[in-house]
Amino acid sequence: MQTDYRYEIVKTMIEAGKITEFSQIFLYAPKSLIAADLNSSPRHLTRVGDQLDKLEIGEIAAISKLIGVKMEVIYAIVEKQFLSKRIDANKKRKT
Repeated sequence: MQTDYRYEIVKTMIEAGKITEFSQIFLYAPKSLIAADLNSSPRHLTRVGDQLDKLEIGEIAAISKLIGVKMEVIYAIVEKQFLSKRIDANKKRKT
């Protein structure tokens, strides 16, 4: 199966440390492309991008396969964004 060239761009950007959060993936590979390859909808990807706790392990595995990186790599990117949003939310509550 031939994959879209944009997945290779995402993989390269991840390996170079340019993509450090899940939402940044969509700067190089549009949600419509990833959603189509996951048999999902761009709306679903938008929703889980905003609420990362809704992102399922199976989706992380499928996205990592599309991009060509280990699942742990995508998980780490998701985790970093999730924790960053949680820290920001806690700071806002304290002020």
